[in-house]
Amino acid sequence: MRGTRAVVLLASLLLVLACAGAVMAADIVTVPTANQVKAGEVDLAVYYVDVDRDSLIPPIRPLGIDYVRFQTIYVGVTDKLEIDAHRCDVDVLGVETIWNATYVVQDEDATRPVIVIGGRDLGRAYDSASYFVSAAKTLNPPVGGPPTEPIFRLHLSVGTEDNTLFAEERHEGLFGGVQVLMRPADPQIGLVALHDGQDLITGVTYTPKPGWPTFKGGTFGGHWWVGVNKTYNSK
Repeated sequence: MRGTRAVVLLASLLLVLACAGAVMAADIVTVPTANQVKAGEVDLAVYYVDVDRDSLIPPIRPLGIDYVRFQTIYVGVTDKLEIDAHRCDVDVLGVETIWNATYVVQDEDATRPVIVIGGRDLGRAYDSASYFVSAAKTLNPPVGGPPTEPIFRLHLSVGTEDNTLFAEERHEGLFGGVQVLMRPADPQIGLVALHDGQDLITGVTYTPKPGWPTFKGGTFGGHWWVGVNKTYNSK
């Protein structure tokens, strides 16, 4: 059912801020970006999305969806390759799992952005998946010790059409935004604003101390969400 896939993909797109580390390496997963975890890192998260029915297009609205709950796992297979899975639980439609992957083709340095290629919803038929190239650049990385000033990171992506979400075109052409670690010291506080080609996504993150989970919340178009995550390192 097309309506089922549309709402499940809404859940996968509403995973906003995975963690607010000092250099924001794995901060955004709402839309495709060049942020990802490193080799040996595993990020686990849970989220709740409150769905505003009035924001849904008419074919989806009659399904009576009020919320989406989901769990995610991001695995750094190598420093170049990340694989992740999103388990989406839609209140009236059941559970579905979505698989994504990204690969770094250029590392970030003082002058060049990091660039990744990737795909979303790769567990389905070829014509159901979407593909993208994403770049990210930290404008003022910390030098000579822990950061003390806000850190800004810009994101820009180009992708193929994904119209399975509410039958709206997302991730086609250019999309992206900005990410800011407003308070790098403890506690860490981060902000994000992205546009996926259809909706504005906003988020705030709060990490009390190093090693603690990151708490977060924000908006996605007319919907709102909250979540918590923690990153583990097996090394």
